[in-house]
Amino acid sequence: MLKLKEFYQPVELMKALDILAVAGGQLRPLAGGTDLIPAARQGELRIKGFLDLSRLEELKGIKEEGREIHLGSLTTFSQLELSPLIKKRVPLLAEAASTVGSPQIRNQGTIGGNIANASPAADTVTALIALEAKARLVSSQGTRVVPVGELLCGAGKTSIQPQEIIQEVFFSELPPGSRSGFIKLGRRKALAIARMNMAVIITLEDGVITRARVALGAVGPNPSRSQVLEKVLEGQKPAASLLEEFTSEAEQEVARMLGSRPSAPYKREAVKGIARDLLTRLFFGNGQVVT
Repeated sequence: MLKLKEFYQPVELMKALDILAVAGGQLRPLAGGTDLIPAARQGELRIKGFLDLSRLEELKGIKEEGREIHLGSLTTFSQLELSPLIKKRVPLLAEAASTVGSPQIRNQGTIGGNIANASPAADTVTALIALEAKARLVSSQGTRVVPVGELLCGAGKTSIQPQEIIQEVFFSELPPGSRSGFIKLGRRKALAIARMNMAVIITLEDGVITRARVALGAVGPNPSRSQVLEKVLEGQKPAASLLEEFTSEAEQEVARMLGSRPSAPYKREAVKGIARDLLTRLFFGNGQVVT
């Protein structure tokens, strides 16, 4: 049963920050609530109440500023999935958002909440890591900008301070000639928490991969980039032999990351399948080319 003593729903960001500043860490910012509400009902949260962010217009919207994309932290997965701007400029993020939960979860869950929840298997966070996204955090004391990857401090843990709110997430658009993709392995299509996911971005010039970004999720405490796999791709031309080399290295990378965990044998095999499927699409399929 949900038993909380306090609930606030401010309509101005500064008012929300003032409330958090005096709450002493006893209030939790509430965005979509798809993770926090079940946790509160099960008695997993030791807090007095929630600060509902849903009416704060400063946390909403998807916009393009120069060569950057800015996402208000209350942007939902459905909005990401359906946004013409996201589908055109950063298609892997739209693809990742489309794999999250059920339609009801995608309509309610938010990009800011996905980061703050710090799940090892967060689909959109894996895409954001590949995009080298940054988060803008605000408090009554000011603002700071932190790479999303540096906010994550382990399963369910972040460096977000109790008095802070994620205002927005932003990242550079993909360079011209880029291809990007996201793939997820779950127990059941759509409704599953990812057993493993992967996001890959490659940029080609004259047929050569000049830049690669590879992120893996659900193989460590948080999604993270793999510079080992990026180096396999950079300086090479897409080819069947490169695909096989990448697949083999992906297996070794997952083995290194998981060590002797019980899931390691399964995931070593599984990553070969998702790596081969995703790279085949990027190398030889439509590749979602950014122009």
